[in-house]
Amino acid sequence: MTSIVDTSPDRSQTIAYQGIGKHYERGGERLQVLKDCTFEIPTGEFVSVIGPSGCGKTTLLNMAAGFTRPDDGSVRVGDTEVDGPSPSRGVVFQQYAIFPWLTVAKNIEYGLTLRANKRPRSERREIVQRYVELMGLGGFEKAYPKELSGGMRQRVAIARAYATDPSVLLMDEPFAALDAQTREFMQEMLHETVLQERRTALFVTHSVEEAIFLSTKVVVLSTRPSRVREVVDIPLPMPRTAESRLTKEFVDLRGHLEHLLRTPTTDAGRTT
Repeated sequence: MTSIVDTSPDRSQTIAYQGIGKHYERGGERLQVLKDCTFEIPTGEFVSVIGPSGCGKTTLLNMAAGFTRPDDGSVRVGDTEVDGPSPSRGVVFQQYAIFPWLTVAKNIEYGLTLRANKRPRSERREIVQRYVELMGLGGFEKAYPKELSGGMRQRVAIARAYATDPSVLLMDEPFAALDAQTREFMQEMLHETVLQERRTALFVTHSVEEAIFLSTKVVVLSTRPSRVREVVDIPLPMPRTAESRLTKEFVDLRGHLEHLLRTPTTDAGRTT
């Protein structure tokens, strides 16, 4: 198990979860989802969060995005406690959250027309073209979402998130709805983008392989009420390719993470 506290010199964009508790009322009963959940995503690192269904992965992401607040504890980005959404934190959702009435180029440009990120028209064109090329969307600038495949729509969503130059990226199972072949292709494309545009990133996924391939660390949550079971370093060499998935190191990491997910825990987070 690795440290859950960031000791790097630059903590300006570290996402820090400290003593997080969250519950919901369901059918007149209190459902405790998260309890004393503590970990950090160091500045510039790509960290995936995995865990059983319903353990609060998306709830943690929504807290970092400022969409929801913890009942206990705090979420901080750098020195600032998160108390609402911010243009410095880009979000990519599981569903294709792009505007059907806008073209690919206009979708990517959209955030740059808003007051928080407004840029001159010439600069907007340059930024859009950069991310069109980076995401392999050349030739589709004038296409509408209905004319694109699911994978291409998600590329537009990722390009739009990057275009506003956020310091933090939050991605909630962005490839979950894709077929296996497209999903693997999108993982490789995102990995290449991450290497070129280093930002602090939190990535929620149900896929152990996806988490290993993309991440520098993987946070494993327990069953409800969820705590951090383990933070696992992913020391695989960069850049990663399809062949990386076949190495002994990758297979061993997959086995370890799958074992953690299969092993029941008590309320205290200990193995039963």
